[in-house]
Amino acid sequence: MLLPILIAAAQPAAAVPDAAPDPVVVSLVAGEGEAQCLPDRSLCLELPGGEGNVEAPRHLLVSSPASGDAEKVSLALPYGSDKQTLHLWPKLVPVSRTSEDGTRLPPEFLVGVIEEDRAMYSGGGGSGGRLHLLRLGTAPHAIRLGDEVLDVVWGSSLMIRACFSEQDMKDRLEACHDEYSFKGTLAAAPGDGGELPSLTYRSFATAYPQTSRRTEDNSNRKLKKSDLAQWTDPECSYTRTLHYNPATSRYEMDRAAPDCSVYTTP
Repeated sequence: MLLPILIAAAQPAAAVPDAAPDPVVVSLVAGEGEAQCLPDRSLCLELPGGEGNVEAPRHLLVSSPASGDAEKVSLALPYGSDKQTLHLWPKLVPVSRTSEDGTRLPPEFLVGVIEEDRAMYSGGGGSGGRLHLLRLGTAPHAIRLGDEVLDVVWGSSLMIRACFSEQDMKDRLEACHDEYSFKGTLAAAPGDGGELPSLTYRSFATAYPQTSRRTEDNSNRKLKKSDLAQWTDPECSYTRTLHYNPATSRYEMDRAAPDCSVYTTP
């Protein structure tokens, strides 16, 4: 009974276009409660417990409210521990599928789960997250999570104490914490004819004040007003194209990514 809208997709197509449009990354919209849905409500996803609840069961709930069917399918997630928080990536990557005889198959999606670690230390703390993409099959009566196809650094926010005396406060113009951030994004890339759509991964890494480096002791450094600005790290702010490799069943970057753990490890 679940997802009758998607069941129709299993019927033979009258015509299959010679070339499908480039894949897109679809933003989810707010649904009932904590659910996040496709704009037409044909598919909704929910992580029980909401943000910040590390005690919540690690299950993904899948439903189709647009069909009038309130049933939710619960799918176990292979992530999470007592020290980690899970968040639903608020986007989906649709994957069109067609059989060899031209029959449209039930659509598949790439669903994202963000696994976040947090750490607290004297005068500061931080969080670091990774994005996991998994295949979500929507065949009638066989809604299921498939293999993980991507595990990538996603986002971090770090704050480290840098003032330990009144003189430090004066020297640093009261900017008493070094702040570091890292953010990843995914977007569509030109199609390569692969089984899964190609994606573009972009990262943005910053430090504040702009003279701060996590590998150095910044507490004894006198700051100028011009230093009280954000610095973008050119090495850890990069763009890579992700292609799906059927031999490994995973996405791979077109070039290796640099080591940016100074931004991403709490």
